[in-house]
Amino acid sequence: MARFSADEVDNYGGSGGHGFFSLKDDRDTAKVRFMYDGFADVQGDSVHAIEIDGKKRYVNCIRNYKDPVDACPFCAAKMPQYAKLFVPIYDIAEDTVKIWERGKKFFGEMSSLCTHYASSEPLCSHVFEIERIGKKGDQATQYKIYDVDKDNTTLDDLPELPEILGGFVLDKTAEDMEYFLKNGRFADGNSDAPIERRPASNDIPRRRF
Repeated sequence: MARFSADEVDNYGGSGGHGFFSLKDDRDTAKVRFMYDGFADVQGDSVHAIEIDGKKRYVNCIRNYKDPVDACPFCAAKMPQYAKLFVPIYDIAEDTVKIWERGKKFFGEMSSLCTHYASSEPLCSHVFEIERIGKKGDQATQYKIYDVDKDNTTLDDLPELPEILGGFVLDKTAEDMEYFLKNGRFADGNSDAPIERRPASNDIPRRRF
């Protein structure tokens, strides 16, 4: 997967879509923790979208933006490349880790939050309320993020993050992609499992750095 920083964001594709975390309708809210220490933790991923058994799945783009287009068979086939942020959040009400799928413009939002709230303590020590502004299906929907509380929580206090690559994003080689382009399926039967939502528990290993 071609992973990029904020400095490289303009070299990758567009945005769109939604992730495991979602607010369904206008004025819906949720209290969450962003599972980052600071802005250096925020990374983007370049992916391609395919359909498997009637469902959209993402596949890792194996081409760095400096590489020729034919370094990735899906890019060579002119399949759109999407620049995504898969933002890990801890949903407080549901006591669960979720992934919030955002477009590359969300780098700016995360930069602002980290500048204001992660200069002297980890960002995950803050509780934020996310509010949806826009009715269901409204393409102009926006999200407001409010700081509502702070404590001494660290990443070690939160559940381990689920893997993105090989879970939510299928991890495929160039040979896998060539096979898919010829056959409309992967040779391994699309055996990659979807990303798991892991509840908070004392039995869950803690994230270490």
